[in-house]
Amino acid sequence: MVRARGGKHRAASTKPPLTHFLCLPLITLNSRPQLDQALQAFREDISLTSADFTPAAEQQQHDVSSPIIHPKAIRPTGSLHLTLGVMSLSPEQLARAIECLNKLDLPSLLTSIASATTQGITIALQGLHSMHAPEKTSVLYAVPVDATGRIYPLCLALQQIFKENGFLIEDGRSLKLHATVVNTIYAKSRRKPTQRPASITSDGRVLSTSPGGSSEARSQGHSPTANAPLRIDCRTILARYKDHVWGSFELERVAICEMGTKKITAADGTIIDERYVEVASVPLPT
Repeated sequence: MVRARGGKHRAASTKPPLTHFLCLPLITLNSRPQLDQALQAFREDISLTSADFTPAAEQQQHDVSSPIIHPKAIRPTGSLHLTLGVMSLSPEQLARAIECLNKLDLPSLLTSIASATTQGITIALQGLHSMHAPEKTSVLYAVPVDATGRIYPLCLALQQIFKENGFLIEDGRSLKLHATVVNTIYAKSRRKPTQRPASITSDGRVLSTSPGGSSEARSQGHSPTANAPLRIDCRTILARYKDHVWGSFELERVAICEMGTKKITAADGTIIDERYVEVASVPLPT
């Protein structure tokens, strides 16, 4: 037991470790070149020093060598996906979850959503949005836009099937389909371990510090109350990318993936990409 304030006792956290997640992977042979190019252009655009656009008078007062967004905060192409739910599975539970995935009747699900067609779903990955208040955020994401209006109902149906079978962990939040483009949890911090998280303006200046959050909140950074090591003021960036299209492509599969990306290295050991391991997947109708 853990003693809470006022002498009362409360049970220690027993939240299970997250092991897998259900998702729609966004990387295909068709989408890869588009997303590689879009993310590289984005990286070159915003991973600039504040010296690039901070007035000379201000440069004397602030650390202009700090990146606006640390390059490591920009997610690698191979990691892009749409999460439908997270899971904490034993090997036996994982086997049952894979069986559930393999039994999905995806054509019937699509027919129940739009009886006129079972054709594949093509999306445009569009815009840039903030997971938190835009003046103090740690996560930026793009949204999938489907002209036929089928992607969200399909994802809700898939989510419901896995919930009813007891695989997904309930978090009380409605499904928000998003592809994470920036997450400062992955950026190297210049703070000492005892320092509080920094808040950085859009020109690289420190706004304030805020108390650290729980390790669980930091591990994901997506919760509205999550406290990542670095917060950024992204209002200028959001305005610039509000109508941006990162790519347009057909979704190809539903997958169960392991938590945590795996680094992909070149022959010389250089990290060239990161991706999630798909333990099982089933094709979507095309």
